[in-house]
Order: sequence, then structure tokens, then C-alpha cells
Amino acid sequence: MVGIHSGPSMNHLHVHVLSVDRFSECMRHRKHYNSFATDFFVRLDEFPISEEEMRKRTTLLKEDMKCWRCGENFENKFTKLKEHLEEEFEAWKRE
Repeated sequence: MVGIHSGPSMNHLHVHVLSVDRFSECMRHRKHYNSFATDFFVRLDEFPISEEEMRKRTTLLKEDMKCWRCGENFENKFTKLKEHLEEEFEAWKRE
């Protein structure tokens, strides 16, 4: 995955390059997960998008957390999501 956040957390331009699995010990907050698992993350192939569209996407950080792979909704249960993501990561590696 290559892209930017629709509401950048830093003043300078930076681009994220990461694998699709979204499984990491560094991910510690709902907001962090949703910043890559929702349309808040603007993929490179979506450029350019309007400023209005960028503003709309910033609300996505507060959405329920859903698994990137199967779509299961974990609402605000971050610990449950993390457990599930580990299982999905192991299954994804076996494929």
C-alpha cells in the first residue's frame, strides 16, 4: 500500500509504504488502525482528490474497526481486533 493520510499528522509531505496485513506490535490505537484501514488512507492511484474530499475523509478515524481481510466488525474493541489480526496474518502467510 502506498499513499498518504487525508489529514496529515505532520507538516511536511510524507508517503506511507506498507504491506496490506496491518499487523504490527507498533499499532496501539484504534485511530492508528483506522488511519490505514479506511478511506482516510488515500492511495496513490486515487490522486488527486479535492480538498473537500480530503476533509470528508478525516471523519473516518472514528468509524468502527473492521478487519482488512474478512470485514468483521470489531466496533471499538481494539484488543479483540488485534487478536483477530494475528490470526488473519498467520492465515494470509500460509496462502
